[in-house]
Amino acid sequence: MTSGHQQAQAQPDVDNCTYNLFRNKSLPELICAVPEDRPVPAFIGSEQWSFEQPLRPNQARPSGFDSRAAQAGARFNGFYLFHALTAIPTLRATLELVLGHL
Repeated sequence: MTSGHQQAQAQPDVDNCTYNLFRNKSLPELICAVPEDRPVPAFIGSEQWSFEQPLRPNQARPSGFDSRAAQAGARFNGFYLFHALTAIPTLRATLELVLGHL
C-alpha cells in the first residue's frame, strides 16, 4: 500500500466532520467554518466575528455550504469561508423572484 493510499484512507469522510461556525458582524452573509479539532484562526478572535453554532454531521448544511470545499479548505487553510444567502432575507427574496423557489 502506498503512503498516498494510506493518507487518503486517513482523511475523514466529507460529511463526517463537526464544524464551529462563526459569522462576520459587518457582513453577516460571510461565515467561517472551522473543524472542531482545528484551532480557531487568529482573525476570528477579533471583534468582527461572533460564534454562530456548531454544525454536526447529521445536521442540514446552511445555504452556500459545500461539504467538499469545506474539507479542502480545512485541509489546506484550517478553515472554510462561505457566503450564506439566507443571511440576507431581501437578497434571498429577490433571487427567489428572479430564479424561482430556492
